[in-house]
Amino acid sequence: MQSTGSGLEQSARLQDELVLGRRKLSAIFRDSPPRILGAGVSLGAACSSEGIYQLRAGWACKLRDLSIGRRVIVDVYLPGDVIGLDTLLCTRRPEEILTLTSVTVEAIPAEEVLTDAFSDRPTALYIAWLLGQRQRRADRLLAAISGLDARGRLATMVLDFYTRLQRRKLITRSEYSLPLTQIQIGSYLGLTVVHVNRVLRALREERIVNLEKHCVTILDLARLTRMARDRATPSAMRASTSSPTENALLTVQAAD
Repeated sequence: MQSTGSGLEQSARLQDELVLGRRKLSAIFRDSPPRILGAGVSLGAACSSEGIYQLRAGWACKLRDLSIGRRVIVDVYLPGDVIGLDTLLCTRRPEEILTLTSVTVEAIPAEEVLTDAFSDRPTALYIAWLLGQRQRRADRLLAAISGLDARGRLATMVLDFYTRLQRRKLITRSEYSLPLTQIQIGSYLGLTVVHVNRVLRALREERIVNLEKHCVTILDLARLTRMARDRATPSAMRASTSSPTENALLTVQAAD
């Protein structure tokens, strides 16, 4: 019993530190004047200083150039996401961040992150948590592409965006605006545009999901969830499940 109590206390302390770290990092971002950028703008070209960025509004994506001459989307950023931490820590080579919509972004220069943010334990812990969330998204996408058919991949994508927006209280119903073209969806999920179009049409006819004029409407959440999980690999299932501490922090994030 003592061991269980001690574990709960440690979890509570960690949660408190993560929440404090988030608030401190948000305060640092707020000291930076926000910039408004249009759609189709490269974030690195528009913001001359190297560092990390937070999307206050709008969507963006990370592009990667393949050796075969193609460019693919490897991550999609939603309002509230922090961008550039993996590049800042040199865990990944710099890649282009492209705005998908008009965005409002705040930037922290690299030297300020390294000297101020990382010197504070709660802020450093929160940054580590953000990096973990970024890795979970990457794992979830890889598991979907590797282990699911086209229907499962599209279901995973629709649910991922829906869950992230809902947790941040950016939507209140089972619908949201999706600023991705069918070509970009295919690039993100490893599908041809013809395949994307065919599956979206089938999901609409089956009254599961409707995507029309960049508006996603989830018509049958239970069936959509089963579609994303029925053929998922064990790693995909683990990636889709948050721990109690993570869920609590996500709740605080939405409430702040």
